[in-house]
Order: sequence, then C-alpha cells, then structure tokens
Amino acid sequence: MNEKKLLLQQAAINLLVAVTIVQPGLAAMLADSSDSPHLQPQVLAYEPPARGAPGDRGDAGSRDDIHHFLALIPALNLGLTAIAHPTFWLYLPAPFPDDIPLEFVLRDEQQNVIFRTIFEIETTAGIASFCLPPDSDPLEIGKKYNWYFFCGNISRHGWIERVAMKPEILVQLEAASLRQRVLMLAEQGLWYDTIAELVALRDKLLSQLQAANLEERLVIYAENDLRYEALAELSGFDKISSLATLEADWEALLQHPFVRLHGIVSPPFV
Repeated sequence: MNEKKLLLQQAAINLLVAVTIVQPGLAAMLADSSDSPHLQPQVLAYEPPARGAPGDRGDAGSRDDIHHFLALIPALNLGLTAIAHPTFWLYLPAPFPDDIPLEFVLRDEQQNVIFRTIFEIETTAGIASFCLPPDSDPLEIGKKYNWYFFCGNISRHGWIERVAMKPEILVQLEAASLRQRVLMLAEQGLWYDTIAELVALRDKLLSQLQAANLEERLVIYAENDLRYEALAELSGFDKISSLATLEADWEALLQHPFVRLHGIVSPPFV
C-alpha cells in the first residue's frame, strides 16, 4: 500500500472521528446547502466553440415514437475532440426495435465516406454510444467530419473536429485526478471527450463504492475530489446521491445555453 493511500485512509479515520461530534450540525448544513455556496459541488463549465455547423439532434416532440432517437450534440452541432477515435452518443427515449439495424457513417467535408458500419447497441432505452474502432482511419487534426446515425428512414447527424491539445494542457491532464480531467476537458470545449470521461468516471466510481465500507468510500471520495459527497456520507445525509457532483456535471453539460438538451435527455447516465 503506497504512502498516499495510507495518508488518505488516516484522513478518513480522522474525519470519521470528528464527525461523531459535529454530525447533527453538519447534517443541518447539508440540508440547507442550497443557501450555502461553500457546500455546493464544483460543477464543470463547458466552453463551446465559437463556430457552428448544420446538424440534426432530433425533435423532442416525437420522443414517444419507438423509432425515434436523439443525437447528443451541442446545439451549435459542432463538437470538438482531441481523440483520434472518439465516441459518439445518442439517446433512445424508448426500447429500440431489434429488427431495425442502426448504422453509423462518417464523412469528410466533401461528403466522401470515410467509415461506415452496422452496429448493435447494448441498452434497450437510455443513452447509448458508438466508438470509432481503433483499426479505422483516425480523425486528422484540424479537419471537420460529418457523422450520421441511420435507423430505418430516420437519421441524425452532426459535425466533429479534431483539434490539437496544447502541450501544457497535456501535462496538466497527466497530473490531474479523473475528476479534474473532466473539468479541464470541459473548459477546453472538448464535448466528446468530456462526455466520455464523465460517463466512464461515474461507472468506475459506482463499481468501487458498491463494494466499499465507510472508510474505503471516504478514501474514494478523497482521491476523486468529491468532498461534497464525503460530507454527506459522514453526516448520514442519505437524501444526497453518492455521486451528486458528477450528476450536477451531467446536468450542467446538457443544459448549457449552447447545448439545450436538458429536459429532453432526462435520465442521467442510463
């Protein structure tokens, strides 16, 4: 066990001892956290690119149609990535029919087909994704691509551009915690990268927290800069989600003025 983990565990124990004295007051503060800015979780700030592109996320008015689905893209329809083989996201408001194939197509700016495939989704309803395979041609830096999801006679499309990450940002990302990486990617305007890392981080933490005792949970929160959740855990304040900060990140990302998906994609991280 490394020295950092020992220190984190000791800090968790010390905090656990301290909370036995102040627990009632702490619980009251958490209950009134809406009026206490210092207890609010730090939420990501997504910075969209200044330019946009034509696209089609889907109309929310048809969301009861089982053949309908939505694309998770910024309202400007151009999302940035620093990844050579990024992940693309869609939302299924209802169970998807098995007999209708889902197709993904990637085109360059001249509408030449770069990649095309039929794929299956692992969820019957909710958020699904498609990752550009590692053996396909990588996105080139500085180029825009038009991507499509096809299902029967319905299609959704958007634009993606791969950008180069500044060397100093790369260094900071290497040294950052997973939680801080999400915040930094959002600040850089990397829509696709932010969603992918946020979903992956939540899935990882849920798996870790499920099998952890109180002390181990506090260590997990400390390692991932989730102090708000640690306070709630120690106070026994069960009305707060075990990953409230990440869920707030998700809401902030989807309800940004230049995204406007809040209220359309309601269940987070399905």
